[in-house]
Amino acid sequence: MGRSLSFFLMMGMIILVCTTCLNEKRRYSAFYFPSNISSNGKLLDAPRLEKTYNLTDIGKKQSPSFNLGMVSAVRQQRKLLEIQRRGRKNFNIGGLKFGKEDLMRTVDALEKWGSSALVPPSEYFDTYMISGKDQRGNMFFTGYYSPVLSVRKKPDGVYQFPIYTKPKGEGPYPTRKEIYQENALEGKDLELAYAKSLLDIQSMQLQGSGFVRYGDGSLQLLSYGGTNRHPRKSIQRYYLNKYGEPGEGVTLRKLKKIFSEYPELEDEIIFHNPSYVFFIKNEVRKRVNGSGNVPLKPFISIATDRKYIPTGACLFALRPSPLKNGVEHIPSVLLAQDVGGGIKGAGHIDLYTGIGKEGLEKAALGHYGTLWLLLAK
Repeated sequence: MGRSLSFFLMMGMIILVCTTCLNEKRRYSAFYFPSNISSNGKLLDAPRLEKTYNLTDIGKKQSPSFNLGMVSAVRQQRKLLEIQRRGRKNFNIGGLKFGKEDLMRTVDALEKWGSSALVPPSEYFDTYMISGKDQRGNMFFTGYYSPVLSVRKKPDGVYQFPIYTKPKGEGPYPTRKEIYQENALEGKDLELAYAKSLLDIQSMQLQGSGFVRYGDGSLQLLSYGGTNRHPRKSIQRYYLNKYGEPGEGVTLRKLKKIFSEYPELEDEIIFHNPSYVFFIKNEVRKRVNGSGNVPLKPFISIATDRKYIPTGACLFALRPSPLKNGVEHIPSVLLAQDVGGGIKGAGHIDLYTGIGKEGLEKAALGHYGTLWLLLAK
């Protein structure tokens, strides 16, 4: 069922070929979706793309939903670009040249497109397929969310692991092991709250920010406050390499279960990652902002490697959504509003999926879709 649906959607995206345009900027590349699609959404046997950005026509039948959330997110994208007006103004990525003003005009065009039901995107945009992870249009989608972590303001028998804000000064800063095993930050009045486990803290650090819920039920947003500048290492990969079975996968949720059964492994695996993310209490904002300083919207905001997809870019996607027996691809507008330390290259983006348990469940992505950069005509 999932594969059949993916096939139906993908075949609706057969790319039209335009080879007669004299202007190189407007010459559409020949690209056809193959009929063979894997269970994780990957296009099999797709033709190789020559550039990072490839001018293509995405067809006439793909119309994403423009609800109130999308309208609000597009307005925030304009605010993001205004905030960053003093930053880098021109880009040359994979031979495609565009500027901040082009991104701003694209936001304007996106608002017009959203108010024009069923109008093909080609009426408003030049659309550039991004080469993806394999130079064949396969973009790897992962998900991230804002956790809600149970904490206490003071340590007790259950909540005993401090969450720290960054020490003053230029460093060097201690490693994760030195912080927790050698108490390197103790007595410096840097504790923000106390969590149940080191894995809970590391899980929130991987997301970059999150909410903490105190014993009285009140919520506090903890925002990113810098790192200790040590390299980040994957504790999942470490576990699999040393203790895992062939073909086994592991998530942080699974690691928590493993630690409950084999507590002697916890320190070894947790401290394999020397990197530590510090937080700050955010007394002003109650919403999660990305690096672009605007609120993140579930299934609209993405984190990118801005060397390849700059913050402020507007994109069209066939976004993967896992099904029981495959993947469906949902036509979507995505907005680059965040960056991620683990997002490298032109073939990987991180999709924001929301807050708490619901966001966590939807963040279980590791699937392929297709992505186009939108630039206003």
